[in-house]
Amino acid sequence: MSPTVVTDLPEDAHSSKSPSVPKGWTAKFPNPKTVQTMLHDSTGLPATLELAEDQGSRYIFLSDKNYYIWNTASEQGWHILNVKNREELYTNVAKGKGGLKLEELPDYGSDLEE
Repeated sequence: MSPTVVTDLPEDAHSSKSPSVPKGWTAKFPNPKTVQTMLHDSTGLPATLELAEDQGSRYIFLSDKNYYIWNTASEQGWHILNVKNREELYTNVAKGKGGLKLEELPDYGSDLEE
């Protein structure tokens, strides 16, 4: 069994001081490459992890300067429309329900389809 790898996110290059990680979320990831591969396989998008829900099933990731949220339990994803950088992401996630303006991602496909 390979060792667990935990990665901290670097500070946002576009902000002089990044805000705190929102309550209920983490920016420390065990095995981040595995999660990024899962996100890519699920959405078809190259993924850079930003946040993971503490004791939950949601991940927020960056792909081509856009932010997305993926729910591994429901296998649904959304493009986050009102976030352009990590500071806005952390601020809007911290607001809770209604803090993020979302657009559902189209179905990418399934390995169970013929």
